Amino acid sequence: MLSGHLFPAGRIGKAHGIRGELVLVPAVDMPAPLPAEILLRPAQGGTPRPYTVTRSRQHRGTCIITLEGIEDRNAAETLRSHTLLLPAEAFPADGPPLAALSGMRVFTPDGCGGERELGRIASAERPAGQTIWSILSEDGNEILFPAVQEFILSLDTEKGEARIAPPPGLLELYLS
Repeated sequence: MLSGHLFPAGRIGKAHGIRGELVLVPAVDMPAPLPAEILLRPAQGGTPRPYTVTRSRQHRGTCIITLEGIEDRNAAETLRSHTLLLPAEAFPADGPPLAALSGMRVFTPDGCGGERELGRIASAERPAGQTIWSILSEDGNEILFPAVQEFILSLDTEKGEARIAPPPGLLELYLS
């Protein structure tokens, strides 16, 4: 069964058809293929439940999945808005899913041997293959940070903390 740190990877949308198929609405770049074992956490919270994916396919730009034991539209509708949880190892080696970064506290060196909290990651996107973090500073300013390896000192998803060394002038551009 699934173990390790789990990331929210998407949610279950509406039922598709009458045979228990579900529309999967991804929140991150989905691994291909989708793992055979997944966890779904109820929309109202609670304990995630394991499911076996028996089939997944693309249909008009969406991902349609079939789960073992979900055989009709009524059963499929009971899973609507459940969150799909996947382990880190299900994703490519280029880091955690972007959705997992949202809300992380971001720290920078303070110039005196310590560090200061810059703000929190509001969102992370990967336009044109480059990951960009939108960091909301303590005073409400948005900082667009190029999340490349040479600017990231550490990333601890368990603690929800990132330490960065932005390129010279980047923070002044947004915080002045």
